[in-house]
Amino acid sequence: MVAFSTSVVSADDLEAIVAFIHNQRHLFATLEGGRRSVLPEDVAIGDADAGEQYFDDHCTACHAANRDLAGIGSRMQGLQLMMRMLNPRADRRGPSPSAAMVTVTEANGQRISGALEYQDEFTIALTLPNGRYRSWQTTDVDVSIEDPLQAHVDQLDRYTDADMHNVLAYLLTLQ
Repeated sequence: MVAFSTSVVSADDLEAIVAFIHNQRHLFATLEGGRRSVLPEDVAIGDADAGEQYFDDHCTACHAANRDLAGIGSRMQGLQLMMRMLNPRADRRGPSPSAAMVTVTEANGQRISGALEYQDEFTIALTLPNGRYRSWQTTDVDVSIEDPLQAHVDQLDRYTDADMHNVLAYLLTLQ
């Protein structure tokens, strides 16, 4: 909305504008109809056989349908399973056995290791085993990261929409 002077708009007009905005907000809040969620069948549109082939070709270095993924199709469905497949760390809080570990080497040669907490092009941060949080500017240290879930991140560049839905369809068969 463009700025305007109160000398141009009367007090009555200003009251009317405020009332209009509040009314629109109320109308939006009470809107009914339309779905506000993703149903499992919305994403379960792939070909399970093609998904199994993709899984065999790209996922078996880390996963096995009869071990770590056994029963996944009965524990998760739809968007929850798709999100877990694409970014397994997204729904977890705090360091876990699958957390990325980082080693920072300071200019004096001291090496400090812990669970990766934050990383961007300017900052690296970790949590030490004792729970202490540390951060550095990336220009001041050498950084080495070991991330057991990096393969999921790398896979995002290779997945097509069909691949994602096919693998999801396959995972749903793992009851």
